[in-house]
Amino acid sequence: MVRKKIPLYDLMLTPKAIRETARTLKSGWLTTGSKVAAFEKAVAKYAGVRYAAAVNSGSMGLFMALKLLGVAPGKEVITTPYSFVATTEIILHSGARPVFADINPRTLNIDPVEVQRKLSSQTACILPVDIAGYPADYKALGDICDRYKIPLISDACHSFGARYHNKSIPQVADAAVFSFHATKNLTCGEGGMVVSRHKEFVRAVKVMSLHGMTADAYQRKLKNRWEYDIVNLGMKANLSDVHASIGLGQLDAFDKNQKKRLAIADRYIKNLSPLAEFLELPPVEKSIQSAWHLFIIKLNLSRLKIDRDRFIEQMALRKVECGVHYKPIYDLSFYRKMGLTEQYFPNTAFAWRRVVTLPLFPDLKAVEVDYVCGVIREILKKYAK
Repeated sequence: MVRKKIPLYDLMLTPKAIRETARTLKSGWLTTGSKVAAFEKAVAKYAGVRYAAAVNSGSMGLFMALKLLGVAPGKEVITTPYSFVATTEIILHSGARPVFADINPRTLNIDPVEVQRKLSSQTACILPVDIAGYPADYKALGDICDRYKIPLISDACHSFGARYHNKSIPQVADAAVFSFHATKNLTCGEGGMVVSRHKEFVRAVKVMSLHGMTADAYQRKLKNRWEYDIVNLGMKANLSDVHASIGLGQLDAFDKNQKKRLAIADRYIKNLSPLAEFLELPPVEKSIQSAWHLFIIKLNLSRLKIDRDRFIEQMALRKVECGVHYKPIYDLSFYRKMGLTEQYFPNTAFAWRRVVTLPLFPDLKAVEVDYVCGVIREILKKYAK
């Protein structure tokens, strides 16, 4: 059965997530405690590294990572103009200047060749984004960072579960920051995590996320000691046990749900491949495993009598919700004040006018994928030049 309207995204909490959360609510301990510690351990193990610090959002995880690397006024961070605003936002909040490198139009990820061009003596960090869950070119980016001794921090908010040459994202960067927002492959409702091979870096994130304290409330409770000290300038960015309980329950079904996402992506690719004249499908390579957070097609507008927005309207008329990921940073009102224009980023400008995000979530049925593809065929046939 095809539902009356096919949404872009639909969240289904697992029974275990609901049980775990209920136990936490009944326990009398809701803030950072044993559930957060268990969630950190489970995520680190899944990613194949030893250290993880849970935080209240991926954005705050990125912000603290940059601050701990010494990113400050007078410094620059190279990143992509093709991402959600949070990536640029946290650079500005750190006091540094975002320097934008154009993207590879095929992958929608930052282009290492463009990164090389944007390096300067003030470059403090390179911050790629794994758009839609497809890993950036970490080999080329890592070579640049090694050559110039620059930290590589991954905005992996889309790519929990992705693999790059059989390695997780934290294994190919100095640190990776995951998001567990409600729309992500693994969710806590709200939350994030900084994951790394570097023990002291992760420990510093934990301290910073709770006001720079040497011992949080749960640790003091366990030791039956009230004493604490403040050793660094910190902030309030910790994850609660309530949110961690949701994450633990969802993680239990993560592999099962990822198999469903992969099957859906494969079905989209099989169904839409005959339409190559009118659209471009997401990249697929044997050495790279996408997390399939999003399924983004690119329309070949030169073969159509309608533009991208009109295409999405036509999909909506047929009860299929689509999205656009993302409007470039330079095209947002606030960021236009920085003097950026699309002429500096031709690949980004070319790509974003063509991108359409199709429905993708574990509960999407095969018959619904077929229906979406049938609607796409109908629209393309109707508006073909």
